[in-house]
Amino acid sequence: MGRALQVGFIGFGGIARDAHMPGWSKLKGDGVAELVAVADVNPAAREAARTRFGLPPEMCFEDYAEMLGKVDLDIVDVCTPNCFHKDPTIAAFKAGAHVIVEKPMTVCAADGEAMIAAGKKARKLLMIAQSCRYLPSAQAAKRASRAIGDIYWARASLLRPRGVPAWGAFTLKEMSAGGPIYDLGVHILDWCLWMMEFPKPVTVSAALYLELANKKSIMKHDPKRYTVPEELAMALIRFENGAVCTLETSWAVNAPEGTFSCFLSGKKGGIDWNWDSLTLVREEFGMLTNAKPQVIPEAGQASHAEEVYDFVDAIRKGKPSPVPGEQAIVTQRILDAIYASAEGGREVGLA
Repeated sequence: MGRALQVGFIGFGGIARDAHMPGWSKLKGDGVAELVAVADVNPAAREAARTRFGLPPEMCFEDYAEMLGKVDLDIVDVCTPNCFHKDPTIAAFKAGAHVIVEKPMTVCAADGEAMIAAGKKARKLLMIAQSCRYLPSAQAAKRASRAIGDIYWARASLLRPRGVPAWGAFTLKEMSAGGPIYDLGVHILDWCLWMMEFPKPVTVSAALYLELANKKSIMKHDPKRYTVPEELAMALIRFENGAVCTLETSWAVNAPEGTFSCFLSGKKGGIDWNWDSLTLVREEFGMLTNAKPQVIPEAGQASHAEEVYDFVDAIRKGKPSPVPGEQAIVTQRILDAIYASAEGGREVGLA
């Protein structure tokens, strides 16, 4: 099998420790990849690397540039806040590493293009950690999509009635840039575009609202530290092939229950997908039928771990990136357009 791939983290907060690390830990046990270094500006994160994961103090860095200069890494896992994805990614490519970076890819398409270009120049893989694709129900729906034909209408919804994050930097504009659009909307939109085979978007019309999260409420976050521009967003996206997608996402909205779903209408059938189930709609036997396949997940399967396994498999076997920057940049352009449309109060075109 050869030497285990050497892995370093830039940013070692909760998403790194609790979501990505279970995958890397299993790969270490299998002798495939091993966490060897961490860089984080937060001393508590570096302490967690030492105490929870057994890294020696000299392999826990405050400055990621120092880590990249001193440690020969095969893979860098970037788990910094949204606003700080670009520079560590490009630096890791220059150091000769493959890169997996947390979603959203970045906070503007120009930065994403620079990340893609850096990966190509280094001849290394760039993967965006869109873990929603790796849910068992999502994988099942992708396989079933062959039965519904070309998709011409999609409705994507990921709503939390009361779910503003009370931890981390999610609500701070200078750290995260956006709110639920970048935290939740990017998940459901990426999944929807993946199912639709990434048609070219041409226009976006959107609206944002902030009515609840910047005031005292039953939620646990500090409303004074809520500086991102939205708590609720919706958009209408038109594509060059004539298809349309509607998107809705929230951290706070006066709705009776949350959603995590996508409905896809194709020329031969439809798929009604939820994070843990799906229904396949078909015209068969002279009637409209609704089939609910059993989705049987593997014991202990976790989507963040599955994406790590897939990335490492691609590196070891010389395969393309499972979630390449070229796909994520389409999503990013739409997210940019959502904010631009809402701010300008008009439909915006995408070049």
